[in-house]
Amino acid sequence: MRFKTPHLAAAGIVAVCVVWIGSGLIGKSAAPPAATGSKAANTARVGVVESTARPVTAEIVLTGTTRAHRSVVIRAETKGRVIEVPAERGARLHAGDLIARLAMDDRAARLTQASSLLAQREIEFTAATKLSDKAFASRVQLATSKAARDTAAAEVAAVRLDIKRTEIRAPFAGILNDRPAEVGDYLAVEGAVGTLVDLDPLKVTVQVSENAVARVARGAVATLTLTDGQKREGVVTFVASSATAATRTFAVEIEVPNPDLAIADGMTAEARLPLGQTMAHRVSPAVLTLSEDGRVGVKTVDANNVVSFHPADLVREDEHGLWIGGLPATIRLITVGQDFVSTGQTVESHPDTLLAPDSQASR
Repeated sequence: MRFKTPHLAAAGIVAVCVVWIGSGLIGKSAAPPAATGSKAANTARVGVVESTARPVTAEIVLTGTTRAHRSVVIRAETKGRVIEVPAERGARLHAGDLIARLAMDDRAARLTQASSLLAQREIEFTAATKLSDKAFASRVQLATSKAARDTAAAEVAAVRLDIKRTEIRAPFAGILNDRPAEVGDYLAVEGAVGTLVDLDPLKVTVQVSENAVARVARGAVATLTLTDGQKREGVVTFVASSATAATRTFAVEIEVPNPDLAIADGMTAEARLPLGQTMAHRVSPAVLTLSEDGRVGVKTVDANNVVSFHPADLVREDEHGLWIGGLPATIRLITVGQDFVSTGQTVESHPDTLLAPDSQASR
C-alpha cells in the first residue's frame, strides 16, 4: 500500500517531536547569550570624575557679635550745677570736645585768694633765703618758709584743676551714646554725664573649639559678613590661652576697621577664620552621601570599579563648592548614582563630564 503525501508529512513531524522530547531539553533555562545580557542589566552604572587634591587655605566659620573698641561712662570729677550741655546724644565727638559745663560758683574767688597767699609766701621765702645766706636766719626758719611757699603753690594748682574740671570733655573720639546730664542738674563727684563709645576699630569675639584653636594665629586676616550684607576684613588680635569653663571653647578677638562708623555695636557677624593650608578636593555638595552608620562623605571607585566610602572632612566652603580633605591625593569620585551603590560593590563607571573639575572655575 502506498501512503499519500500528507500522511508522510504528519509522520515526519511526530518523529521530530519524539526525538526532541527524548533529548531532555524541555524546562531548561535560556541560552548563555541571554544569561550574559541579564548579568549586564543587573550591574549598576555610575558617573565618575577624576579629582586631584590641591593646596587650599582651611577655614572655620563662626558666629560672633561686634563690640565697641571701648565704651566709657564719663563722670564728673568735681561737684556743681550743670549750666551747658552742647553735645547731644548720638553726636560724633572728637577728643577734647565739650560735653557739659558746670557753674564756676566761688572757684574764681578761691583762685584769687590762693594766688595772693602764694605771692606773699614767695616774698617771705625770698627774704628768708637772703637772711640765711648772711647767717641771720637758721636753716629751720628757711625750711619753714619754703614749706609755706610750696603749700600755697599747691593750693593754687588745686583750685586751677578744680576750675578745669568744670568743663567735662571727651577723652577720645567716639559717639555720645547716652547723656543723662541736663542743664540745671546738680552733679556730685562721680556723677554720670554721658557714655562715650569708640566704634573705630570694632572688635568681633568668636568662640573657637579646642580642636581648632591651636591653628588660629594672631595677625591672621579674617573675613566678616554682617547680617545686613556688609563684608569686611579684620585681623586676629587676641587668642585666649584659657578655655571658657562652660563651653570648653576659646575666645578669639578680631579687630575690624570702621572709619565710616557703618557697623554698630552689638551686630551679629559671621567670621571666617583661616587655619593654614592643607590639601583638599573641590566637590559639589550634590555628591555628598551618607554611610551606613550615618557619616557624611563621598564615594569613589578604584581601578577595578569597586566602591569605597570616605568620610568628608570639610576644609572650607566658597562660591565654587566645598573643599574636603582627608582623602587620597587622586580619586575617582562618584558624582552620579552614589546613593544607589554600596561599599565593596563592583559597578560600571562612565566619565561624568558635566561635573568634571576642569569644567569649574578654580580659586
